[in-house]
This record gives sequence, structure tokens and C-alpha cells, in this order.
Amino acid sequence: MLYNIFYQIDNLNIQIKIKNKKLSLIYEEGTLPLDLKKQIRQHKQQIIKRLEENEMARAKGFLIYRYGELYEYRYGLGAYLFIEREGELAYAWRANYMPKEKQSYKIKMLAERVPFEKAFQEAAGFIDWLQRQRKWGDSNVKVV
Repeated sequence: MLYNIFYQIDNLNIQIKIKNKKLSLIYEEGTLPLDLKKQIRQHKQQIIKRLEENEMARAKGFLIYRYGELYEYRYGLGAYLFIEREGELAYAWRANYMPKEKQSYKIKMLAERVPFEKAFQEAAGFIDWLQRQRKWGDSNVKVV
């Protein structure tokens, strides 16, 4: 549902922004179909929530695909962290790939069939842990 709304907005070259918890659309006169306007109004709170979630994920370092249906964070050579929505629920997992291979050789589920907030929390916790490990590793390096 949200994917279709965002897809139409994108195809019509309409900009959508949030300012002070309010949704604003920037478009040329006559380019916003009445049925799309109605859908946007009907799903306004969900759209705002999705845009805020996307911004939160972007700030954490995720790439966002399909208007917030899939999130990707690369943390090493062939090492990825994903969050994917499936309807109202989401999955978070890590996957490792060998160079030039399409199939992962290792998958670690972090969250399965949970609300997006929980999946994001698990993924963000992993990123925070990873950053602490890297800082700790850097602080143990001694220059001679």
C-alpha cells in the first residue's frame, strides 16, 4: 500500500517532505491526481512514520530501497546487514557473501516477524556494537 503511494509520487515527480510533523507536497499544478491525493490524505500518518523511519535509517548509515521496504548496511567486504518489511512486520539479518557469489554462505537472523521498530532496534544495536569493537580495536593499536 505505502509502496504504491510512494511509487506514484516518485513517478509524478512530486516531492514529499515532513516539517513540524506535517506532510507537505511540492508539485506542479495539475500533476497530483485526485485519487492519489485522497490516498495520501487517508494514509498520512503512515507516510509520515515511514519517512521518519527512513531518515532514522539513513542517519544510521543504511541505504534505503523500494521507499523503505528494504534497508541495507554494508559493514565489511561481503558483509551486510538487512532489514526487510513484509506487510506490517519486518525481518533483520546479517549475511556474508564470497566475492562474485550471489548466494550467501552465512546468515544470522537478528529479528524475525516483528514490528519494524524492533527489527530496527536489533539492527542498530548490532551497528553500535560493531562501532564499539572498531573503536576498542583502534585504541589498542600502539605506534612505535
